[in-house]
Amino acid sequence: MEKKLPLIRAKRESRSPLISVIIVNFNGKKYLINCLNGVFANRYRNYEVIVVDNGSNDESVLAIKKIFSRKNNLKVVALSKNFGPAFARNQGVKKAKGKYLAFLDNDTFPDKNWLQLLIPEMEKDKTIGACQCKLLLLKEPDKFDYAGDYLNQWGFLVQRVEGGEKDFGQADQKVEILSAKSAAMVIRKDVFEKIGGFDEDYFIYLEETDLGWRTWLAGYRVIFIPKSRVYHEFGTTSIIDPNLQNFNVKFHGTKNYIITNFKNLGSENLIKILIPHLLLWMGIGSWLIIKRQFKSGFFVLKGIGWFFWHIKKIWRKRILIQKKRAVSDKELMPKILIPKPFSYFYKKLSLVEKVGNAEGWIHKKIIKK
Repeated sequence: MEKKLPLIRAKRESRSPLISVIIVNFNGKKYLINCLNGVFANRYRNYEVIVVDNGSNDESVLAIKKIFSRKNNLKVVALSKNFGPAFARNQGVKKAKGKYLAFLDNDTFPDKNWLQLLIPEMEKDKTIGACQCKLLLLKEPDKFDYAGDYLNQWGFLVQRVEGGEKDFGQADQKVEILSAKSAAMVIRKDVFEKIGGFDEDYFIYLEETDLGWRTWLAGYRVIFIPKSRVYHEFGTTSIIDPNLQNFNVKFHGTKNYIITNFKNLGSENLIKILIPHLLLWMGIGSWLIIKRQFKSGFFVLKGIGWFFWHIKKIWRKRILIQKKRAVSDKELMPKILIPKPFSYFYKKLSLVEKVGNAEGWIHKKIIKK
């Protein structure tokens, strides 16, 4: 009887759908090696790994090809320069053969049961388009990085659990959320392709929010699965290049928030939410300049300007998304929108003055890495 067990296990694994694990890297060699060690140690056996390198100059590609040379299920896509995570992930998907796409950041470390506890949930419920793992801090694994988010009445994100909050079981329920964070998410490949993948105009930040929102609009749900866990060494991008990070957070964060709302809000909510949203960003940019944080304020205002300069292009994207819409805002908003008092927004804004720049507030509280 014992001799048959390996055969039975092999047959069972062969019936498991193929998962394409996609990891984008930019000058994060040491983090990437650690991440891959975690991926290759996972207990789900039917998977492939695709690393997309965004033009690193730290020999990341050479290192992983040498260290993981015996891994036949590893593919490496080396890009000529840093095109940003959104573009790079789309390039990885082009090489993917899996039924599901699992996205990880290069500074994450997945639990051994990460996929094994998540994929069956999607297999038994075809209404689930994408899933978010419980994302915990790598250096403080008893604290949250991310557990899903919602939208507030001004078009900004509201996290279910604040980053850094201690995990005592308050988010151990399987619930619907607006979007999954690309640091640790899984999406059906056919859904990903149906909605057009990541919007490459985003470069970085909010691209996964936009993807999750469009998943909902296509008629699928986005679910938080707490029993699937991934650990994240948050903030490594700013360590690698703090100057570039400052620009990315203020400029791309601002413009991406605006175009995400503009593309995905239904006509009944477009004016009601987008106008206050724009006014708040204008206020943030002006306030930073008044506080003599000229560069930060300029980046925010530049992000607003980018939207208006490219509004025809973004309008065409909006028309396409709205034509394909499978659910109305009347049906969707009760699931993804949580109103907050202005004091909540002001509290976040007040953190700007405490840290001396907008990054502490925008990066940690409004923009998802």
